[in-house]
Amino acid sequence: MKDKIAVVDDHADSLEILKEVLSPAYDVETFPDPLRALEEIRKKRFSAVVTDVKMPGLNGVDLMNRAIEIDPTLPVILITAFGTLDAAASTIKAGAFDYLSKPLNLNEIRLVVTNAVSHFHVAREAAKRTEKEKSGEEVSGVVGKSEKMLKVFKLIGRAAPTNSAILIQGESGTGKEIVARSIHANSPRANRPFIPLNIAAIPEQLLEAELFGHEKGAFTGALFARDGLFSEAEGGTLFLDEIGEIPPPLQPKLLRVLQEHEVRRIGSSVSKLVDVRIIAATNRNLEQLVSAKLFREDLFYRLSVIRIDIPPLRERREDIPLLVQHFMTKYNRQHGKQVTGVSDETMAMLLSVPWPGNVRELENFMDRAIALATGPVLASSDAELPTIMDQDNDWTSKLPAHLSIEELETQYMKHILEIFHNDYQEAAAVLKVNKSTLYRKLGRPTN
Repeated sequence: MKDKIAVVDDHADSLEILKEVLSPAYDVETFPDPLRALEEIRKKRFSAVVTDVKMPGLNGVDLMNRAIEIDPTLPVILITAFGTLDAAASTIKAGAFDYLSKPLNLNEIRLVVTNAVSHFHVAREAAKRTEKEKSGEEVSGVVGKSEKMLKVFKLIGRAAPTNSAILIQGESGTGKEIVARSIHANSPRANRPFIPLNIAAIPEQLLEAELFGHEKGAFTGALFARDGLFSEAEGGTLFLDEIGEIPPPLQPKLLRVLQEHEVRRIGSSVSKLVDVRIIAATNRNLEQLVSAKLFREDLFYRLSVIRIDIPPLRERREDIPLLVQHFMTKYNRQHGKQVTGVSDETMAMLLSVPWPGNVRELENFMDRAIALATGPVLASSDAELPTIMDQDNDWTSKLPAHLSIEELETQYMKHILEIFHNDYQEAAAVLKVNKSTLYRKLGRPTN
């Protein structure tokens, strides 16, 4: 049975083109009237919606929002006349799975819709698993709403249904393994093993046996035959953390597995086919290592078919309130506490800290703070919060001396507004003031 696709456009020629392109693979229903399309989306199960943005009666963004309210797993692809980076960013930020720019490219249409339908089925399965596992830990644990994290979420959604090798890059503590687990959990391999390996933690002389396995007597201490992690991860995902630390002699052997999809135990002459997806992660610049001849260029390209860059926490400070709430829930449960919020002073401090250890450092702080909290509201005295403020980029260090209270208040409002990229709504929420008050204090017209 074919997946059902809804195509919405008030131009008959566009509907005809899209139906002709998609009909060989999908059951396509076309709608010149967006309100009629919405009625059918309520009644039937569609696997994706393709809609023009500019239409009379109901524009594509409003249609998308209403369709997602009906089915949160439904991917919506917007068609826009403006094929610019700004258009892409705005449509994705609005909640679209992807966008198509006019004039339409037939191959791009097929590819984007195929990805959307794959994403739909994976999302439906993930939703079913989540319902069954509500009592357990979160499946993904990836938290954020900043523009940079929205791009990461989009990449996760598009990469998860594929079998492509993925390279996750980011500073220590940014959550690379959490992203890898999220990709696995939202992939067709979700019911198979996820095997993590920190390459830097394994001695070089043991790493080959750990990865590929060994025969009995293959080396001193090999008292019995053993499968390696590639075999243990059969059908699932092998996560190779700290891939930049892999010794040069092992690099061609790993490359061979990626190319041939087969492994050979140490001491054996027989190769074994394996079906394993590789996700690698690093906090090092692999391209620099390639230039320095410390990392094979062909291995780098094999590992980085899809690249996901995780931004450091200092570049997405607007995610800190969300992360604080996330960790508050987690550690309330672990420590048997009932902390319900943080004081304004505490949140101001948390937003100002540079967090060199990134999300991991913030999580460790919240773990300690919740454990030591003496009341329902996390105060600045809990877990010695002021001690983490003794760092060079405290925002107050950049202020001139002898400011009045009113001037200091204005500077702090500007600081919070900068963190939230001039989003007055978000800044006002953190500052606990009306948006109109923020406008007035900073001298911006309210209309």
